[in-house]
Amino acid sequence: MLLLLRRSVLLGWCLIALCLAPAGAEMLQFPAPDGTKSWPKLETIDEWHQDLESSMKLAANVIIPDGEDPATAEMKIETRGFPRNGRSLAEFIAADQAANPGITAQKQADIYDRDKIAFTVVTFAPATAANWKTVGYAEEGDILLAFTLIARSKTTHDKGLVTFADVIHKYAKDIPW
Repeated sequence: MLLLLRRSVLLGWCLIALCLAPAGAEMLQFPAPDGTKSWPKLETIDEWHQDLESSMKLAANVIIPDGEDPATAEMKIETRGFPRNGRSLAEFIAADQAANPGITAQKQADIYDRDKIAFTVVTFAPATAANWKTVGYAEEGDILLAFTLIARSKTTHDKGLVTFADVIHKYAKDIPW
């Protein structure tokens, strides 16, 4: 009887701990020869598809326009989730900006996902005409999110911003499929 009571109390504490734990982003996980790869689950985006080979290589959910070769695509979107590891969202953004020397970082208007979570959006303008990047940063529990539009030119980058915003608007912590 005492053993049953102890097990019941232990189970109760475990359930309470699960309920009080901060909810995190829904991450898809895949075993790979060099370790587990994971990335945020995304809704399907019209006229874009996931490139699984790039996703596995970069440990990101990489989507490219339909009909494009991943090696030569003019633009792509990469989504990643990182363990918080005690970092704030501001520290995460500052570290990313510091890792991109020689660029001009410009804050854009926030974009909200389906759960009404604000993504802080920053555009990184290169010193040359190539490799424009816009990143949407957000936090969900113990996961820091970075959704990145990468384009080979400003013109292509600007065209891709609509799809980039759509990816964020459709994102939610729990996406059923």
